[in-house]
Amino acid sequence: MTEKRMRIIIEGRFQGMNFRYHTQQQAKKFGIGGFIRTLSDGRIEIDMQGTDEQIEQMLKWCQEEPHSSNIKTILYRYDEPTERYSDFKVR
Repeated sequence: MTEKRMRIIIEGRFQGMNFRYHTQQQAKKFGIGGFIRTLSDGRIEIDMQGTDEQIEQMLKWCQEEPHSSNIKTILYRYDEPTERYSDFKVR
């Protein structure tokens, strides 16, 4: 299967590490590689790779906000796949 890469920027109010931790757990459940980190301006960045189905599942999960966060905006774009991520990490 062809790997896809998506980068997501999320703006909102997040409860400490909870959002990043839950995102990591969900990404592992879907079999997605990549990372999540907090940017210097407080927004969250997710860089992930997987199949079309995996990527769409993860994006949908982020949009449904099943966590204790107040998400204002979600911006995303597809990029060219880079290295193969072997895991999904919190940075």
